[in-house]
Amino acid sequence: MPEEPTGSGRIKTLEKGFRIIEIIEDEESATLTEVADRMDIARSTVHDYLTTLLDLEYLVKTNGNYHLGLKFARLGTNATEIVPLSSFVTPYLERLADETGETVWFLVEEFGLAVYLGHAEGEQGIKTEHFVGGRSHLHCHAGGKAILAQLPETRVNEIIDRHGLPKITENTITSQEALFEELKRIREQNYAQNYSEQLEETRAVSAAIVIEGDVLGAISVGGPAHRLRGERFDEELPSQVMSTVNEIKLNQIYS
Repeated sequence: MPEEPTGSGRIKTLEKGFRIIEIIEDEESATLTEVADRMDIARSTVHDYLTTLLDLEYLVKTNGNYHLGLKFARLGTNATEIVPLSSFVTPYLERLADETGETVWFLVEEFGLAVYLGHAEGEQGIKTEHFVGGRSHLHCHAGGKAILAQLPETRVNEIIDRHGLPKITENTITSQEALFEELKRIREQNYAQNYSEQLEETRAVSAAIVIEGDVLGAISVGGPAHRLRGERFDEELPSQVMSTVNEIKLNQIYS
């Protein structure tokens, strides 16, 4: 698990530079004025940052609009490759998607948030707001809860203190007491379920990948609530997800 930032020794200029990058990534492309308005700082200051990032080839400028350069593709690939299982799980995700017909994700925890690193889509898979590299809170979906259930209580409390338990839908768990009860249930049955807690009218089933005490991520199968219900939701999908996770663990241990 990566170390948490301490918050000391922060370099404000560097912080502003990355904030500009995040704004441009969020907008897909942005003009100097748009970035300055979002940052609420002088256009001349933003211009200096943008010029520097252009010179370093981290940004590209087209018709007055700035967007991310392809250097980030290399950085992202390198960052992903050092994550355990990031490439190893791909064939398992694809097979599970074929078996279930639904959307399958591999996600990990970093800095108290879920990061989506792998994806496969079955014949009936639905499109959601998730994307590879995207982040979300852990408490509001099956994969995040599966991970939280395997972390020490002190670590879970640290995550709650840092990110809170924001309400995403009417079904989101927002009470610390209720969350810990849910995590206990998840540990007892070895899988987690999501009852439209992150996205209305959807459900998901997930199990964490734990090898030698290290929580390496979770595999999650999600789909529309009208398909993920009854015996399929409570027995069939949990069995398929847990079987996939167990196979990943065995092949990783003995590879």
